[in-house]
Amino acid sequence: MNKRISISFIAFFFMSLTVFSASPAKSVFLRYNLKKDQTFLMKIKTNQNISMTMNDQDISIMQIVTLDQKAMVTAVSEAKSFTLDVTYDRIQFNQNAMGMEIIWDSDDKSENQSPMVQQIAGQLGTSIGKTITLEIDQSGNATSNNKNEVMGETNISGFETGMLVVFPDHEIKAGDSWEVTVKPDPSSDYTITSVYTLDEIKGKSAYISFEGTVTGTEAAGNAAKIDGSISGKSVIEIATGWLKEASVHQNLTMDLSMQGQSNPMKLSSFIELTTE
Repeated sequence: MNKRISISFIAFFFMSLTVFSASPAKSVFLRYNLKKDQTFLMKIKTNQNISMTMNDQDISIMQIVTLDQKAMVTAVSEAKSFTLDVTYDRIQFNQNAMGMEIIWDSDDKSENQSPMVQQIAGQLGTSIGKTITLEIDQSGNATSNNKNEVMGETNISGFETGMLVVFPDHEIKAGDSWEVTVKPDPSSDYTITSVYTLDEIKGKSAYISFEGTVTGTEAAGNAAKIDGSISGKSVIEIATGWLKEASVHQNLTMDLSMQGQSNPMKLSSFIELTTE
C-alpha cells in the first residue's frame, strides 16, 4: 500500500514539473504610463577620463559631475504622449587636469572662489533652475527636446540627453531583444544604436541590459569623427515605465577639427542614475 502511495506521489510530482515547465514564460508590454503632475527626482553621477592632444601637447583630464534633476509631467495627451519639464536643481563638478584641481558646487554661494572656479560657475551655473521641455510618446521616443535653446553651449549631459529606455511595440519576455536608434541631441547627427534585452521580470520591475555603438560627425559645432561603444543595465518600474536605476559604460574616440587642426581625443565614462 505504501509503495503504491509512493509511486503515485512520484508520478504526480513529475507531472507537476512537466506542467510547470510547459507553462508560458511571463511576458510584459512595457509602456510609459505617466500622470499629470507626477514628479521624479533624479541623481546622475558621471565619472569620466578624457585624454586628448592639442597643439602637440598631451592632456589628461579626470572629471566627476553629479547632477540633481527634477522631471515633472506637465501634460498627457489623448494619444498618450507626455510632456516633461526637466530642471537642473544642483550641479557638483570636480575636475583634475594636469595636476590642477577644480571643485565647484552650485549650492556653494561663497564669493572668495578662485578665477578658475568662477569660470566654471559662469559656464554651468546658468543652467540651475532652467527648465528643459521634453516630449515622449508611449514607447519613450523623444518627439521634441528644446535643450539647446535653453542650455546654449553648456556641455553638461543629463537625463534629457537620452537616458530613457525606448520600448518595443509588442509584448516581450525574458531573453527577448530589440534594436533602438536614438539621437539624443536633435541638432546633431550624434547617434546611438543599441540592442536591448529583457533579462528578467522580478516583482514590479523589469531588468534590461543593452549594448550599442555611437557615431557622429560633429561636436559642439565643430567637425568631428566620433566612434564608440556603449553598454549598461536599467531597472524599469513596470507600472509607469519609468527608469528607477541605470548604469552605463561609454567609450568614445573622437577626432575633433578646430581652426584647421586635428585634435584626437578619447573619453571613457561611467554613468549612474537613481530616481526617487
